[in-house]
Amino acid sequence: MKTTRWSLLLAGLASMAGGCQPEEPVQTPTAALASQKAALSVGTWTLNASSRLAHPGGHTATLLSGPGDVLVTDGSGTEVYNPYTNFWRRTASMTTSRTYHTATELPSGKVLVAGGRTSDWSTLFPSAELYDPATDTWSPTGSLFVPRFNHTAVRLDSGKVLVAGGNQPAGRYGPIGPPGEVYDPETGTWTEVAGSFTSRSRTGAAVLYSGKVLVTGGYRYWPPGSEFASAEVNIYDPATNSWSYAPNMIRARHGHSAIRLYSGNVLVVGGIDGGNTVELYDPYTNQWSLGPPLPFNSTPFFSATMLYSGEVLVTDGIGQAAVYDPSTNTWNTTPYMKVGGRSEPSATLLHTGEVLFVGGNSSFPNYVERFTR
Repeated sequence: MKTTRWSLLLAGLASMAGGCQPEEPVQTPTAALASQKAALSVGTWTLNASSRLAHPGGHTATLLSGPGDVLVTDGSGTEVYNPYTNFWRRTASMTTSRTYHTATELPSGKVLVAGGRTSDWSTLFPSAELYDPATDTWSPTGSLFVPRFNHTAVRLDSGKVLVAGGNQPAGRYGPIGPPGEVYDPETGTWTEVAGSFTSRSRTGAAVLYSGKVLVTGGYRYWPPGSEFASAEVNIYDPATNSWSYAPNMIRARHGHSAIRLYSGNVLVVGGIDGGNTVELYDPYTNQWSLGPPLPFNSTPFFSATMLYSGEVLVTDGIGQAAVYDPSTNTWNTTPYMKVGGRSEPSATLLHTGEVLFVGGNSSFPNYVERFTR
């Protein structure tokens, strides 16, 4: 009994002493969640097997939706990466050695490669060809109306492919040929797009839920001596095969990304002259608004990839990266990439939900890494 009484007495004294100490501030549930979120990891970077070929920039990387492999091709050749075995294999090269082309997977599983140029800038190509993953072969298809590179290509809901802008041959009065063309995989032919569109290169493009295509910004390269980044915005309507104008962006930029979010809004981020500003386009009101600025602003070279979660991974040219969360309209930084200096990498969302980065670095053009959220 004595032991019990002394224990109770000591416990009471300890409780009284503790009660005299200043109390810890109690976080609200919202603040506590924010604190926990900040402490959580926002992804990891891991090096993968190096590519067999060097891809310093100007290449394309296309997810083959059937097997989940990634087709990487440029003027140095073509190879296919298996993300499940972490293995690269060489395959047949394109019939025309080209760089700064576009590559778009068709509903058939084949990949349309269009335009591009030689590595020494001496030749621009109007030609197009198809890669068949079933046979690992390339075959020619209908050519563009005009040679072009640094253009933009998106697959429409119909399965056709819209090509917009790019650097084109120029005559006395400006670029030659239509600013936009549509490829029909059923016929293997191209159709010109009507309407108003100022030819420019390095635009961003996003297919809206309506089926229309929003094309943003770009670089106006004509006439010589008056080149500038553009804030111009156009909308392509597949129902009428024509262009129309939309309100200009708040800030001119080129080489940026335009990502359609699950909400239907379009996130525009990065690019030369874009700085750390972020813009959001609302297709329901046809208006632009500023989003939260990027947490870094050190280089004009960016990539942006939408994850299955609806978040958007953004990287810059020196290896910084951040993830945009549309549900909170906030950014979370990630660790640095394993390889900095990727000024022109390809970023491909894999079936696993990871993002594969290939090349884009002249010093380490074979280095490959993945981001895992």
